[in-house]
Amino acid sequence: MTSRTVRVAALAVVSLGLALTQQACAGGVTIASEPSAVAPAVGGSEAPSPSASGPVRSGGRTGQPGTTRNGGSGQGGSTVALCRSKDVTVEVTYQPQRVSGSTRMGLVALTNSSDRACKVAGRASISLVNAAGDVVDVPVKEVDEPGAAAPITLKPGRTAFEGIKWTLCDKADTNCGVGNAMRFNLEASTDGPGAKLDGFPSPEQSGITMKSLTIGTLQPSTQGVVAW
Repeated sequence: MTSRTVRVAALAVVSLGLALTQQACAGGVTIASEPSAVAPAVGGSEAPSPSASGPVRSGGRTGQPGTTRNGGSGQGGSTVALCRSKDVTVEVTYQPQRVSGSTRMGLVALTNSSDRACKVAGRASISLVNAAGDVVDVPVKEVDEPGAAAPITLKPGRTAFEGIKWTLCDKADTNCGVGNAMRFNLEASTDGPGAKLDGFPSPEQSGITMKSLTIGTLQPSTQGVVAW
């Protein structure tokens, strides 16, 4: 082979290599090694969600139960409503051991007869009623006996207690109140539903006389309620 022929063959090889390189570049062929991973898009739908282990605070939720305003734990911050006269029943029990001169005493038992808890605070008003169903005008005094009143929550069927004390009088006296029944009220000072009378002796059961009436405070138990 002549030297000219060798030079032509070499040039042909070089030209073929250049042509292949240009064709590869034109076709988008990449000679570099493949990437090991693809980074996730930032802010796209595939972004990782926040951890669900912590409390959700959106909209004020903290994952903790609410606290009621009366100190208990529960949902929604509900309160215990005051008992109304229609929510309770009352029984007045005569106290023979507390008879002293013209003074008489009764134990008032106020029971929640509704299907929900309710709260009492203070006292239940007691009034004397005559045979015609009219409230008899009797001077009433309220005292903190056997102690100051405190709110009492009564679940259905539970009872609170207060004492009442009255002074007997002569039926012929124009200032003497005469009746044969009692009523109670949690919203007003007189009238209301009828109270059940228990243990009253026959003469007084048909003709209760009151020159004055004193009403104590509601308590969660009978301790001391009629000892004043």
